[in-house]
Amino acid sequence: MKKKVLLHICCAPCSASAVKMLRDGYDIFFYWYNPNIYSEQEYKNRKESSVKYAEELNVLFYEERDFFYNYGSWKNKSSEKCNLCYILRLEKTAMFAQQNKFDFFSTSLLSSPYQKHDLIKQTADNFAYKYMIKFLYDDFRTCFYESKNSLRQKGYYMQKYCGCNKSLNERLKVKKVCRSDTAQ
Repeated sequence: MKKKVLLHICCAPCSASAVKMLRDGYDIFFYWYNPNIYSEQEYKNRKESSVKYAEELNVLFYEERDFFYNYGSWKNKSSEKCNLCYILRLEKTAMFAQQNKFDFFSTSLLSSPYQKHDLIKQTADNFAYKYMIKFLYDDFRTCFYESKNSLRQKGYYMQKYCGCNKSLNERLKVKKVCRSDTAQ
């Protein structure tokens, strides 16, 4: 019998490489808890895409809905803000995994080359200890682009920023700078 892993998912594209690497060894269950995602439409787009992916894989999809739109306007430095975001989501995931008798918990955040892996691992390890549930760490980045592109070809929603208002603003600034550079 395979061990059960509760996989926190932030979006379908990031969950694809985690699923690819875990599927043979574990029974995977998706856990959606992303109150950081700004705006409500972006939240809906990512969630609908994640639900569709869960259905395609025949994976159970657990959801906790919560919005913190002010979260995006906190005046923290980016690194502190990411840490708060990891704490918020990983603690809830660890609690749910422990309460529902999963063998492990993990996160699709480990799929993205844009995330802070050491900080994610440290945060998750702390909650694993606190809630007496094992954290399953793996570097899912190895097949990120291949997995993401497979979902892109199937028409899945592809977001353009991490999720919070701050990451959206950073993305828009980069686009604006790129446009000004090409205009000259």
